[in-house]
Amino acid sequence: MPRIEVTLPDDVEVQLDQMVDQGEFVNREEAIEELLSLGIKEHQTVAETEERGEVGFEEEMMATDERSIGDDDDGYAF
Repeated sequence: MPRIEVTLPDDVEVQLDQMVDQGEFVNREEAIEELLSLGIKEHQTVAETEERGEVGFEEEMMATDERSIGDDDDGYAF
């Protein structure tokens, strides 16, 4: 397996150590590998969504919130 060296901000290192200490991961290497893999998968999903011109969940919710403002007769938006 290829090895890489990464420099992380102190707060990220602390968060990694906390996840390991809490038992979410066996060690820091496992945590970094898993979280990096999840980040790459998420990035690919977002990129594919944007290529298809689809609106992501967050953008959809923002658009829904903006459309609802002022739509109610009583002036309240939910």
